[in-house]
Amino acid sequence: MKESRSKRFWDGFRYGAPIMLGYAPVSFAFAVGAVGSGLPWWVVILISMTNFTSAGQQAGAGLMVANSAWYEIGATVFVVNIRYMLMSLSLSQRMLQLPLTKKLLLANGVTDEIYYLAMKKDGLTGWFFAGLSAGPYLGWVGGTVLGALAGAILPASIASALGIALYAMFIAIVVPEIKKSHPALFVCMTAIALSVMLAYLPGLSLIPSSWSLIIAAVGAAALGAWLFPMDGEEAAV
Repeated sequence: MKESRSKRFWDGFRYGAPIMLGYAPVSFAFAVGAVGSGLPWWVVILISMTNFTSAGQQAGAGLMVANSAWYEIGATVFVVNIRYMLMSLSLSQRMLQLPLTKKLLLANGVTDEIYYLAMKKDGLTGWFFAGLSAGPYLGWVGGTVLGALAGAILPASIASALGIALYAMFIAIVVPEIKKSHPALFVCMTAIALSVMLAYLPGLSLIPSSWSLIIAAVGAAALGAWLFPMDGEEAAV
């Protein structure tokens, strides 16, 4: 018997519940830090509702606080989030029966953690993925709303302290990967080296910080792809 759409949706929702619970405190910390940096609370909420990515939001919000040009903000967020294009393309191959419009809509719910769970699911359907991404999205936006409102009343010192939670999350994601992968370690260290060079070397330090981030990220990734190419079997994983 074929499962109903609602059952598939709620099965996906329950499947993604742990991500929802994990996203809420991280987005809360992001919102508190962003409001504490000077962004209006409603702008912070709007960022989370339309951008649904911690790294991209953090980068974009920091550039907004620094009054960077709109094209610098756009280019930086695009580079930081470009991996989601590849993830969406990969997932679309498992849902070939869906029309393009629905694939484009579902692609807005792709994050690293959601992609990981979706790729593990046998018989992935559009309604299941909709439920899988709906919970984390609600957790992310809900945590942002609470954090934005709290950030408007919390002292600046506490708001700044909570902002470190995002960096802790980044470390928790990166460190396990570089411990088991020499190419990942190389790319990470190369990005750090490029960032330091762009920040302190005469001449290079004149490059705006937003473009320095783009150069370091793209340069390190390109060098890693050139030195450590993946064969067909690895790339399909």
